Amino acid sequence: MNKLWILIKSEYNQVVKKKSFLIGILLTPLFMVLVTVVPALLMAKKSATTEKTAIIDLDKQGIGEKFKEKLAEYKLDDGGPAYEVAEILTPDPLDSVSIATMKARLDSLILAKEIKSYLVISPDIENKDTAFIVAKSFGFRTSGRFERRLSDIVASLRLEKAKVGVSIDSVLHLTRSVILSEKAPGGRERDFLTVYLGGIIFVMIIFMTVIGYGQILMRAIIEEKNSRIMEVLVSSVSSFQLMASKIIGLGLANLTQVAIWIVIGMGIYAFRGNLDIRADIAEILFNPVFIFFFVVYLILGYIMYSSLFALIGAIVNTDKEAQNFIFPITMSLIFPVILASYFIQEPDSTTAIVLSLIPFFTPTMMILRLSFMGVETFSLSNPIILEAIIGIVITALADILIIWVTARIFRIGILMYGKRPTLPEIVKWVRHG
Repeated sequence: MNKLWILIKSEYNQVVKKKSFLIGILLTPLFMVLVTVVPALLMAKKSATTEKTAIIDLDKQGIGEKFKEKLAEYKLDDGGPAYEVAEILTPDPLDSVSIATMKARLDSLILAKEIKSYLVISPDIENKDTAFIVAKSFGFRTSGRFERRLSDIVASLRLEKAKVGVSIDSVLHLTRSVILSEKAPGGRERDFLTVYLGGIIFVMIIFMTVIGYGQILMRAIIEEKNSRIMEVLVSSVSSFQLMASKIIGLGLANLTQVAIWIVIGMGIYAFRGNLDIRADIAEILFNPVFIFFFVVYLILGYIMYSSLFALIGAIVNTDKEAQNFIFPITMSLIFPVILASYFIQEPDSTTAIVLSLIPFFTPTMMILRLSFMGVETFSLSNPIILEAIIGIVITALADILIIWVTARIFRIGILMYGKRPTLPEIVKWVRHG
């Protein structure tokens, strides 16, 4: 029994007495705060600027003007108007050419960021209960306000026209809500759940690929280091060639996997007519611009994080020691998923742009933004395309820096056994390696 206690104490001390354990104590609650508090704060964050919108009123009962008056009741924290109706258009509901021209012009204003959205009030809205809002992104608060105010206006119109002494069921019928659907510029339907899950799925592909192949690389280095195979290998090739061969070899396996997915996708695309795939799903799966950026960011993300996994493998001696170093990598990859509910509402906000240009977040956050904004064509006039290209350049430069640092640490770390090096020692390897 005494021997058992000695073994338990030894295992316990191996973990608890390490600085990485203390770091984990701090990082874990910090991560939980980021997971719970930050998304809630961003979701509750009020806009600091007036949101411009426009109205196409096809009902001819002055609903557009009344809606404008209702929006004026919403104020910013500084007292300014939360919404500004730039214009109210009242074309003939039967003049489809004029309506199409107006929508095209307003679509261009949305893409140029001169207005945030525009509302289309359907003819005979009292009976049809339909209207739709067009925007690049949809905030929960704004959609809820628009739907609620429009429902109030239409309910008031119904009650004004109703006879005296109506039944309760009739009153409920008169005050039923308007169904406010959402569309992207150009009239494309965009289902919230489809767009949200589409972005998350592609981010999770990057996450699982990077974590999966990265840990395979790290464990291979640890195993070869402990079995002294490294000493034999380094005697034949340089440490950089050894590191590069491992990263590139697994990377090619990763690309083979992605290539198979693309071939399968092309096969599905060829027979999409028979499969009856919804247009909003096809927009994500068969969008060549999005797929191009996804593959590029997958490669850049893999290079960045596999280099970090190689670095971890070089400085630790066991899988147990490596676990605390893996946590920050996992956190940086999963962070965009935590903020996805905010990004889907404001994919082109300053916060979203800044975070998506931080190299460790860029591969996943930029994919989320590209998915949520529904990019269709490769045009530098589109801000998100330009930002995605800038993100590629920044991430590539960060990859080069990380590879350089990893190579200098890797050269010495793979031949070190026993005690794990301290941070000052690692810094010395980078400076003088």
